[in-house]
Amino acid sequence: MSQLVGLANNTKWSELRAVMAEHGENAPYWRTRATNGFVYPQDGWDADWSYHFQLGGYKDIEWCELTPRESPGAISLVEAAAACKKIGFEVEVNESIVRVIGYRRV
Repeated sequence: MSQLVGLANNTKWSELRAVMAEHGENAPYWRTRATNGFVYPQDGWDADWSYHFQLGGYKDIEWCELTPRESPGAISLVEAAAACKKIGFEVEVNESIVRVIGYRRV
């Protein structure tokens, strides 16, 4: 049976929300998975950083994935990863997604 090791706290998640909300429609889309396996949104991505991102609280976010919008002026994948690292998150980056780690399964 795996255990969860916490790598993020409410302050980091709150700072990420604030930074992305400041960028408005240029902020990346996001989705989260809770420690119980629940993925939000269940289909696709959410774009609302101001209200939706904080609805369930932060303490149970296992990871948050970010993907850039396809519009002029949108934050790139590299910029999103850099913003997360600046806050102090551990991130994993692939060709289209930044995964921000809240808990690591060990």
